[in-house]
Amino acid sequence: MKSIFNYTLMPIVCAVIMILAVVTVVKQQEIDRLRHKLTLSEQTSEARKNLVTEARLLQKAMFSHPVRDLTVTAYNPTTDQCDSDPLIAASMRKVRSGTIAVSRDLFNQGWVFGRKVRIEGLGIFEINDLMNKRFNQRIDIFMWDEGQARQFGKKTIKTALLEI
Repeated sequence: MKSIFNYTLMPIVCAVIMILAVVTVVKQQEIDRLRHKLTLSEQTSEARKNLVTEARLLQKAMFSHPVRDLTVTAYNPTTDQCDSDPLIAASMRKVRSGTIAVSRDLFNQGWVFGRKVRIEGLGIFEINDLMNKRFNQRIDIFMWDEGQARQFGKKTIKTALLEI
């Protein structure tokens, strides 16, 4: 019986142990390969997030110059200068002194309702309205008096969108 165990079962047990050892090594190599692949994926993901963040910051910087020379005009609440209800602005708030309308290209670049704009020599105004689609790079100051608006005319003035 001892000889059967020594010559038949012992080699089979040794062979099984060797196979299990090889399988363990192969599985460990697969685990190491997957860990490496996961690490590379995480690094790639982080790099892509950083690229997207940098692209957004760059795009924002391109469109948000701190100071711009813009055409500035004036308007008042008449149906020939506004829509059918000249006392309600595009922001759905009442028109009032100290507010401005901006061209739609500026609006699309972050010059949105409620933001403050400094117009050199005139003061700080709040964006409350939008101009007609035909205007670009333009601000319209709200004035109650039509004569005062006509006297203001059309000027190119340094403006800045404020962060307040």
